[in-house]
Amino acid sequence: MASLAVVLAMIVGCGAGQVSQTALQGTHSNGAGGRIGQMAVRDVTLLFDGPVAGDEVYPPGSAVPVEATIVNTGDTADRLVRLSSPVAAAGQIPGGTITIAAGQSVTAGQTGRIASIEVPYAREGGPLTLTGTTEPIRSGLTYPVTFEFERAGELVLQVPVAVPDRPRRR
Repeated sequence: MASLAVVLAMIVGCGAGQVSQTALQGTHSNGAGGRIGQMAVRDVTLLFDGPVAGDEVYPPGSAVPVEATIVNTGDTADRLVRLSSPVAAAGQIPGGTITIAAGQSVTAGQTGRIASIEVPYAREGGPLTLTGTTEPIRSGLTYPVTFEFERAGELVLQVPVAVPDRPRRR
């Protein structure tokens, strides 16, 4: 009887693991994402217009636009106060900070208003930018980028270089 209970327990447990219906589900986004407290940062990529010769997308000393969607799932507003990376001298946020109201989201790079400031869509410069890269930025790799929020704290993501969605302008 005990062996029958063991066999039944094994059969019942077979719906979980790598053969389950959700084992192969993935994101539809090519960007990085993460969460800290009430703040979720989604679909983060380092932009470029490609194609490029070789794998070096940006040489050292470049300004690299960062695309991201930031979602505040909480009941209080929070602010993005710092953007940084060990592969860049500095990070630029338009207006110095971006306020994300409770229950709202902003997309860095969208047309029109972003939170409390007006930021034009500029894929070449992007509203969030890592400046003064300290090493070449190469396609196919990821780079650590830190998003620091006033309330939620710091979120470090491994951010990929985006695949260009249009040919390079000449």
